[in-house]
Amino acid sequence: MYNGDIVLFAVIGAIFLGAAFPAFFLGRRQSKLGLSILGLIWVAFTGALFFGMNNGNKYEELAYLFALIGISAPVGLGGLIGSLVGWAKSGNGQHEQSSSRAGHTDTASPPR
Repeated sequence: MYNGDIVLFAVIGAIFLGAAFPAFFLGRRQSKLGLSILGLIWVAFTGALFFGMNNGNKYEELAYLFALIGISAPVGLGGLIGSLVGWAKSGNGQHEQSSSRAGHTDTASPPR
């Protein structure tokens, strides 16, 4: 693998992680509004790329295609995975707390 390939994958990985971390934290807080805003920004960006690809010449179309593959796809995938993992992690904390008291009986006398 050449150095240029490593740099390309590192940039795409950084873009993926740059989208996954905010989505993870918003998903962990179960912020539907925040995740919706991130999703709308991604949809607008992707739509703008498709619109530009339709209206450009051959070389511009190629640049838009690379932007779709190298930027939009990792952002969308990172946002989706980050939000799903964050949302799942937020539910685990509640279940662990209630399951640790399973089988526990309170034998203390009621207060008078």
